[in-house]
Amino acid sequence: MGLFLFLPCSILLSDTPYKPIISTIEVRGNTKTQDYVLIREILHPINNPLDSIIVIEDRNRLDNLGLFSESTWQVVPLEDGTAKLVFVVTESIHRTPPLALPTYNEDTGWSLAGGWVINNFRGRNQFLALGGSIGGENTYGISFNDPWMFGDHISLLLNIGRTISGHRFLDRTLDVNSLYVNLGKWFGKTIKTSLGIELETKLLENDQNEDRFFYIGGTGTLKYDTRDIYWNPGKGVLFSQDIYHREGIEPKDWRITLWTQSFSWYMKFNKKGKKRVLAFNTTLNTKLGDKDDLWLDYFGNSSTIRGWSLPDPVLYFSNKESFRFGHESALMSLELRQELIPKHATSFGTEFGLAILMFSDVGVIANDWIDLKDQLPMYGLGAGIRIPFPMVGVIRVDYGWGYRDGLWNAGSIHWGIGQKF
Repeated sequence: MGLFLFLPCSILLSDTPYKPIISTIEVRGNTKTQDYVLIREILHPINNPLDSIIVIEDRNRLDNLGLFSESTWQVVPLEDGTAKLVFVVTESIHRTPPLALPTYNEDTGWSLAGGWVINNFRGRNQFLALGGSIGGENTYGISFNDPWMFGDHISLLLNIGRTISGHRFLDRTLDVNSLYVNLGKWFGKTIKTSLGIELETKLLENDQNEDRFFYIGGTGTLKYDTRDIYWNPGKGVLFSQDIYHREGIEPKDWRITLWTQSFSWYMKFNKKGKKRVLAFNTTLNTKLGDKDDLWLDYFGNSSTIRGWSLPDPVLYFSNKESFRFGHESALMSLELRQELIPKHATSFGTEFGLAILMFSDVGVIANDWIDLKDQLPMYGLGAGIRIPFPMVGVIRVDYGWGYRDGLWNAGSIHWGIGQKF
């Protein structure tokens, strides 16, 4: 016992970094999550000296699971001269209550959603959702995801459902039935890949027109990811290549392919204190195949150029802002993020925190890639807040003003889930 008491005192009084031999690793605080879910994320070797860099990376991986309001670590000296490495977590909310709750989507507006959503099904870090919504979106479906379904970071994602909603800017109603299966695999800690297959029907109709598509789709993703914390990165890069091809079954001669390339970079300014981060992203979207108005994209929402009001059929058909619509696009965003309240667990076990930011977006969009060089860019400038929230990671609210060709607009607010990049 005397040796056990002496060790902490000698650590405090010594200038030499405390690097004991770690003889055992323990996890605490996980009353719902099974131990192995945490242990498989911890890579610090046993019977080796304490390496705080590896320990911090292990703690970050626990945080990136999205299951915990807070995760910390400590070293406990043992009587034999070695030490125990202990990771302590506070579990967050893992399921929605049996109530109907309001939800918001920029393309469809407000809906009332109900069902059963579990973010940590059976304590195995599996996601399971059964339910639907009415309002801006009328939906029902099932979704399941397991990041370790077939072993070390070999994942399975399954989505089955139906969605009926109004089109954002075309005078059409959308009716989509889909079945989607995706398999993913990590190679090491930074290379992340996935392949998916989709069977989908899409009906776009109004009183005068009806366009129906039945197609099989394929998705492929390759990512190089060195971010430390997913919900609020302080360092690292994320480079991704995404391919989404749809091949018509009916009509047979219809096909379209979307190729998205994205690069994000994060740098923390300060070494101590509340996190201050400069974040940069550039994204290129290329579309091949049957590009008609039914498959148009647009600028002016929380994921493209902020500070512009959302388009509607009146704006689209007036052609007053035709520069906001197209199939091919190039986009850049810069954010200066300042943490005000670090993420932590409240007395209720849920996470809380607050960050503010200033942003600048610029981009061009056109029907064909060659026409991008002839477009005057759209700009968006403004500020926002980020609030960590159970199950969804982070809620973001941005307010900005748009600028193009010497004119500023009146500004607009944007709501979203997760960081923009």
